[in-house]
Amino acid sequence: MVVPIPGTRRIDRVDENVAAAAVALSADDVADLNGLVERMGVAGERYGEAGMRAVGL
Repeated sequence: MVVPIPGTRRIDRVDENVAAAAVALSADDVADLNGLVERMGVAGERYGEAGMRAVGL
């Protein structure tokens, strides 16, 4: 599952993020994206400890 993460101040970007939830991905698309994430080595939190507390996580 892909979930858009809104982070914007402009209504047109909010609309764009909401519309992203309706994008259908094929099994091949998901496999390709998962492969990219594995190759990139994505790891860790988005923010440091204080930042995570500030966003309630």
